[in-house]
Amino acid sequence: MSATRLDRLVVLLDTGSTQLIRNTAAQQLADVQKNHPDELFNLLTRVVPFLRSSSWDTRTAAAKALGGIVEHAPKFDPNEEDVKNENGDVKKEENGSSIPLASEDQLQLATLDVEAILTNGKELLGSAGRQYDFKLAGMDPAQRLAHQKKTLTNRLGLGGEYMEDELVTETDIAVRPNLPPPAMPTADSSMSRANSVSESAVVSPSDQQTPSEAMSKRQLNMLKRRRKEELKRDNKKFKYDLTSMRRESTTVPTPADSDTIIKDENGETNASVPDYFSLERKGGDDDAKVVSEFKGAPVVEKSAFQTEVEETGNGWPFERLCEFLTVDLFDPAWEIRHGAAMGLREIVRVHGAGAGRLLTKTKSENDRLNQAWLDDLACRICCVFMLDRFADYVSDNAIAPIRETAGQTLGALLQYLPASSVHAVNRILYRLVMQKDLKVNKRIWHACHGGMIGMRYLVAVRNDLLLQDNLLMDGVLECVIKGLGDNDDDVRAVSAATLIPVAKEFVNMRHSALNHLISVVWECLSNLSDDLSASTGSVMDLLAKLCGFPEVLDAMKKNAAENPEQSFAELVPRLYPFLRHTISTVRSAVLRALLTFVNIEGDDAKSWVDGRALRLVFQNLLVERNETVLKLSLQVWYALVDVLAASPERFATEFEPHLAPLVTLTFHPIGVSRHPIPMDATLFIRPSGYSYAPLSSATRKSSPVNGSSEPARKRRRSDKKDKDMPPPTSSSAHNVDGHMMQGDVDLVGADIMIRSRTHAAQALAKACQVWPAATRHDTFSSKVLPSLKSGFSTTQLFTAIFIEEYAKICPLKDDLTTSFTESLRPLVEEDRPSWYSDLTSYLQIVRAQCQSLLNTFREKAHVPSTKLPIIAVVVQGEPEAGKNAFSLADGERIAVQDFERLRKTLSPAQRVTATEMLSSAKADVDSVISEATLVKKQRDVRIKSAAAAAIVALKEIPKKPQATIKGLMDSVKDEENFELQKRSAAAIASLVDQLVASGRMKVVDKVVGNLVKFCCMETGETPEFHPNADRESGILSLQKDEDIQDRPDAAKYEREVRQARITRRGTKDALEQLCFQFGSDLFGKVPMLRTLIEEPIRHCFSGELPANITDPEQNIGQEVVDAMSTLRALVASFHVDLHPFVLDLMGFVARALQTRLAVLRYTAAKCFASICSVITVKGFTMLVERVLPPISNPTDVHCRQGAIECIYHLIQVMEDRILPYVIFLLVPVLGRMSDSDNGVRLIATTAFATLVKLVPLEAGIPDPPGLSEELLKGREKERKFIAQMLDPKKVESFEIPVAIKADLRSYQQDGVNWLAFLNRYHLHGVLCDDMGLGKTLQTICIVASDHHMRAEEFAKTQAPDQRKMPSLIVCPPTLSGHWQQEIRTYAPFLNAVAYVGPPSERNKHRTKLAEADIVITSYDICRNDVEVFAPHNWNYCVLDEGHLIKNPKAKVTQAVKRLASNHRLILSGTPIQNNVLELWSLFDFLMPGFLGTEKMFQDRFAKPIAASRFSKSSSKEQEAGALAIEALHKQVLPFLLRRLKEEVLDDLPPKILQNYYCDLSDLQKKLFEDFTRKEAKTIAEKAGSADKEAKQHIFQALQYMRKLCNSPALVMKESHKQYATIQAQLARQNSSLTDPVHAPKLTALRDLLVDCGIGVDSAAAGEVPSADQAVSQHRALIFCQMKEMLDMVESTVFKRMLPSVTFSRLDGSVEASKRQDIVNRFNSDPSIDCLLLTTSVGGLGLNLTGADTVIFVEHDWNPQKDLQAMDRAHRIGQKKVVNVYRLITRGTLEEKILSLQRFKIDVASTVVNQQNAGLGSMQTDQILDLFNMGDTEGAPSLEDKPRDPNAIDEADAVDAEGNVREKGKKGILDELSELWDEKQYEEEFNLDGFLSTMKA
Repeated sequence: MSATRLDRLVVLLDTGSTQLIRNTAAQQLADVQKNHPDELFNLLTRVVPFLRSSSWDTRTAAAKALGGIVEHAPKFDPNEEDVKNENGDVKKEENGSSIPLASEDQLQLATLDVEAILTNGKELLGSAGRQYDFKLAGMDPAQRLAHQKKTLTNRLGLGGEYMEDELVTETDIAVRPNLPPPAMPTADSSMSRANSVSESAVVSPSDQQTPSEAMSKRQLNMLKRRRKEELKRDNKKFKYDLTSMRRESTTVPTPADSDTIIKDENGETNASVPDYFSLERKGGDDDAKVVSEFKGAPVVEKSAFQTEVEETGNGWPFERLCEFLTVDLFDPAWEIRHGAAMGLREIVRVHGAGAGRLLTKTKSENDRLNQAWLDDLACRICCVFMLDRFADYVSDNAIAPIRETAGQTLGALLQYLPASSVHAVNRILYRLVMQKDLKVNKRIWHACHGGMIGMRYLVAVRNDLLLQDNLLMDGVLECVIKGLGDNDDDVRAVSAATLIPVAKEFVNMRHSALNHLISVVWECLSNLSDDLSASTGSVMDLLAKLCGFPEVLDAMKKNAAENPEQSFAELVPRLYPFLRHTISTVRSAVLRALLTFVNIEGDDAKSWVDGRALRLVFQNLLVERNETVLKLSLQVWYALVDVLAASPERFATEFEPHLAPLVTLTFHPIGVSRHPIPMDATLFIRPSGYSYAPLSSATRKSSPVNGSSEPARKRRRSDKKDKDMPPPTSSSAHNVDGHMMQGDVDLVGADIMIRSRTHAAQALAKACQVWPAATRHDTFSSKVLPSLKSGFSTTQLFTAIFIEEYAKICPLKDDLTTSFTESLRPLVEEDRPSWYSDLTSYLQIVRAQCQSLLNTFREKAHVPSTKLPIIAVVVQGEPEAGKNAFSLADGERIAVQDFERLRKTLSPAQRVTATEMLSSAKADVDSVISEATLVKKQRDVRIKSAAAAAIVALKEIPKKPQATIKGLMDSVKDEENFELQKRSAAAIASLVDQLVASGRMKVVDKVVGNLVKFCCMETGETPEFHPNADRESGILSLQKDEDIQDRPDAAKYEREVRQARITRRGTKDALEQLCFQFGSDLFGKVPMLRTLIEEPIRHCFSGELPANITDPEQNIGQEVVDAMSTLRALVASFHVDLHPFVLDLMGFVARALQTRLAVLRYTAAKCFASICSVITVKGFTMLVERVLPPISNPTDVHCRQGAIECIYHLIQVMEDRILPYVIFLLVPVLGRMSDSDNGVRLIATTAFATLVKLVPLEAGIPDPPGLSEELLKGREKERKFIAQMLDPKKVESFEIPVAIKADLRSYQQDGVNWLAFLNRYHLHGVLCDDMGLGKTLQTICIVASDHHMRAEEFAKTQAPDQRKMPSLIVCPPTLSGHWQQEIRTYAPFLNAVAYVGPPSERNKHRTKLAEADIVITSYDICRNDVEVFAPHNWNYCVLDEGHLIKNPKAKVTQAVKRLASNHRLILSGTPIQNNVLELWSLFDFLMPGFLGTEKMFQDRFAKPIAASRFSKSSSKEQEAGALAIEALHKQVLPFLLRRLKEEVLDDLPPKILQNYYCDLSDLQKKLFEDFTRKEAKTIAEKAGSADKEAKQHIFQALQYMRKLCNSPALVMKESHKQYATIQAQLARQNSSLTDPVHAPKLTALRDLLVDCGIGVDSAAAGEVPSADQAVSQHRALIFCQMKEMLDMVESTVFKRMLPSVTFSRLDGSVEASKRQDIVNRFNSDPSIDCLLLTTSVGGLGLNLTGADTVIFVEHDWNPQKDLQAMDRAHRIGQKKVVNVYRLITRGTLEEKILSLQRFKIDVASTVVNQQNAGLGSMQTDQILDLFNMGDTEGAPSLEDKPRDPNAIDEADAVDAEGNVREKGKKGILDELSELWDEKQYEEEFNLDGFLSTMKA
């Protein structure tokens, strides 16, 4: 059975691809518990195993789910009543009576032997090589638990030193005599584990000795190893013993062998093609019978987590589960310990108060029991602190996940403990941290760390006790102070973190201790010598937290006054070394601490703010790569400057010495890739005040980049002192800023460098602004202005940025700004220099290529050197370049003029030899020249725009602003660097502002016009009008989405697209800045913008479209497209006051949706959607009132196209914000899914698929404010409709208006109601009830009713669309008689015409078609006479057994799809037979386009689903498959109705399936072996190939094998090569080919019939037969695949062996019209014993309830055909148990066919099964309820057999297209356990988060 919905939710905990999906699944599971309180154990049993997962995410999700489940479980308090009686709460008794009633195996806090545990206990590592505790594999959960509890005491070291047992002893091996000898591969036994245990126990003592005596040590070891492997393999599968999956089938043991195990049929593992031809057979027979019987709900198995006490409700329900988890706390594998700790945390957090209590005890006894239980758990958690040694080194610091989680569990537990126990716990933790009194040989840091973590949670959770109890506080403080001084980094980190949550209490209570603590913290910081120490951040945070309290700062001030060592000026500089710490979190922690100190009031507190502090923070800006730290550094810099700026003179004095080096560094040029320009390291200073050594190659040998801004410390490896450094300062530590200082563009990235320099320029501008006005000009102009004339482009750029930043913050003009303005003008207005020094490498490449070109002339074309031009050696931009240096112009000259001149001088012979070489060299020159030109142009644009921006900021816009505007516009259009482009956009907005203020509106209009034009450049966002103007019909969005045409020059096209994207980004940014700048006055200040948006829209859409709009000469069309596109781009940035203007235009846009031009509809749809997303309520109101009504306008396809396209874009733009409006959109979309226009259908079905998934979420959302009453009323009506669509049970009951002569069963009435619902809303669907539930009758009811209602309506109104129309029923030929008979029986008033039989017969009926009520025909006739049917309009078109149109390419499918009808209905018991693609074909008939095109369907659904079914699929693929199946479900379920017999027919007897095996005869064996020997090689070759012939060959080979299984006579024809020899051989043995001896199946069939009492000797001639003799007790249907085989059964079995049997026969040779007669005769005459049928003819739609035995002599590859055949007998009307026998020849491909059927049935049931009768039964609220395919690898399963990892499981032997798969293609990385990042740790171990869950 496919997995249930609950299983699917649970599996999502493991397979969900994102944290969000997993968490949602966890939430949903919690909700299940809330809604079904009695399911507690079922849920726990499913969820808890995931706590043992090896994946971190899975464990945390499982813990979340567990937490949610237990939160909704009722609290257990047996004495609740007593308490109420006592009135008032009972105080915890703390006197003598509170001695806990500990049981003997409970640990007690008072007596816990810490030393023994630390000395003797078994350390818990990552995994102690003991993943497989072999002894446990065979035990049941209870035994296992007992065993583990017994060994636990020893493992804890409480019973002396812990000794490991030998994992596998020799006796273990001896106990398994059934092990094969070492050389042989192990046989794949199908024993279950229980068996192997019991078998091995039975071995007699004498056997036991043999193996080990006879074996050498080596063999013994080998066996041990193998035994380990086997146990390991068994054990991999062993999880908790959970309630196994409930099956609706029970096993009935056969008498002979009562312990048969139902074995998976795919026991064989090697499934490549040749395997079908082998006779080797592994495993035993499948003797089990499967009884498929409906017996009401199955008995619930008891969960392993429920003890008897819990079951009766006498005890705490979580007792057993917590026992399991406490044992797991000490598992060798760290993941299991971690999961167990999380599980305990969740349970105790909510239910700790009930633990250990019993119903039978009094309140005080229970309190003691509870305390004993909690104390015991507290002891065990402390043991974890002592023994856990696992730490995970993530990025910068070690995390100990188990200790952290155990700490949280302790925290959860402490809230329930009385004070005495809390103190006891505290004492244990205190001993662990201090380790003073413990006699351990060396200090154990793990234990100290664990103790500290426990302390941290104790402090956080029970701070109530801290406040009451001084001793407790002192102990904690002592621990923290000890911890802060610890040598181990992680202990320091936790110690600092322990104090942070209680800092406030500590400051208030322990005023006296403040001084000591603060000095310890500072001391700790100055000792943190190692720049990799992770605790720095925590200590830093503690410091910042403490300094947030005025008391602490007062104490610090007091200290400073008494002791100069403790003054701020001494202390704060201790933080400086950490400014350039390697860990970014530490760097930001320091900056935060500095901010705290800057903000302290009082001058003496700021004594540390000096030039050195300024310099170090400024250096941060120059070298910091991390954006957050960079911004924080700037903030600190501003704060520091503000402190000193109070007196500009003091600032100048402090900063003066540092100014020159910092200006030099800020304006330092940036190199290009592979040519960095290193900074001068000597200009940087260290925190100590000394400067760095130069970055020379000499020192580089000693360290990666010499020096770093680290504190003084010892060297790690050697003690040699560096000679060039001042006395013992820094060593060659890792320098975090090396790459920045080296200017390494490739490693750091130019964008990051530009960002840090821009920040530095801002900082420098601030310094310039606070500088004393008197000396400002002299100080800065000399340092800044020369840089504007620098030869380096980047230097000029940063200088200009600095000036712009200065101008922004300096309000007044002074002589400095004047000199800046004068120097900037030439940058903007004059020509740029011909080259820049930071780009010389590009010129050198150009020069080299030119030289190479000239060399080619000389060497290949033999041109004399004298004729060649001479190239200068030095290039421009190099330091020694003069005026004749090589320039780009020289390069261009050589490439053009010189090249042409030299080529003309070549002789014809020279040309022939050299042309190719020359062209290639010339192409190289051209490409490097164009690259160099491009780079140079980019730099020109950057400098001009930065200079222009500075001029704008200085408010010095010249009279002729063209050059300034061009500089900025070029940058806005072309600048790739996002930050520089943003600066230019802001400058443009500022420019427009100034121009508006000075009244120069013409310029403004031009600038705005250009911005709008460029904003519409990207065709992906704004379509071109004229190229699309000729398109009227069609939907542009569809073509846009599928626009993947081949471009002639793809690279060039890609470049253009990218360029357009950059242009739109910049101009849109500039326009948005304008919107923000002018706010509500935007159109007043910039009327041009309003004109450009409003005029074209009003002009085009006020009435009819302008006649000349499509005239290529006119620009109206493009203008209106641009106008809507601009409105769309800016609407989100408009001020709220402008919304009325937008809404006014929105009416016109709504009209645009109905125009005839596709391009206008497309743009309007996108525009309308964007407006709705901003002005939601009013937008949607207009949508419902104006846009949606025309969607069903039958006469104008453009209205429908526009409206549906608008909805499509709305869904894309709004995403999940569309939820409250889903209902408004769904019905209009639904109506368009069967639109006559292909485009409308396609886009409607895509939209519907998205919307229908949101429906379940819609109900719980509050109404958006402002919706009108009418809209809300309309919504209720539509909600009702949707509820019916998604849940057939809610459909209104339908009164059948005609007299049907049958009593409908209730489920049949439901079916008719559903069909009537589809009819009412013009929807189409598939009725896929199980075979035999009366689909025919339900169909007749609705067809007859609809005919009647139409006739009534027509009589009333004479409306032409209600006139009489016939309905068409297309069915397989066998069923045409069946339909006629059913219509005659149930609805005799309908005039039915059977259009069947030979052509002459059919011609007679042609004239009657139009007059008939119902026309019945077969698929073949429909295909051949499609011209007869197509002209008619049909009312209903019903396809019975509609899966026959599963192949979309078949002629019959295409013919059926040509028929036009009002209502389309498919009947099929098996809508999917082989693969999901068949579903597409069915829906393509019902609602073409609903599932997209065939290719889209393949990519979206079929491929992922097929890939996920392959057993080696990765979890990603499995999830993709699950999501695809879910999406498919959501989309098709409203249109499928499926009920299974088991559900609806309580009175249908069971159906028993069993296999009946027979062995090959000698002749068959011989022929088999001959064939395999001869053919094996060819088959092996062809198996891998994909061509048609190879497949044909294999197919023929398989057919041969199948015939041979039946009887040699079927293959031994005269054409057979061995015909003569075999005949002769048989003649010698007096036998013949037809002798049943050679065909064991025939004898088996005889035996089977005789067993059934068929053909037992009849009465002797002349006697009167008794009743038993006249009518056998059983009657059989015998199915064969081939007609030949039927002949053989008839002649051999019936005529020769069982002559007394009476039988009828129905196969393809029987005329279709006569088939129903045979069926009727068989059903009505019980003396006919057997009916012989072929599966293809007898398998469809016939009703053969007269038989109760079904025998399959052969089997179909397609399981559905066999299933359908069985259900001929197992259907309504059957009174007896139906037995199905399958005759199987052992060891042949017949067995394999059966396992292949397994796979195919699995596919079908996942897409259409009874749980999916409708979305309603899918519990609509579970949008995440994924449809999982059976048992994936990850789900815990008990029956998995060990598998050959490379074999292809039989069930996966076929891929999506039905081809046989190749082996071992996948899965190397699938098994790697995941790696995770530190974020997960941060989230999991965040103390505040933990405390908030406790409060919750």
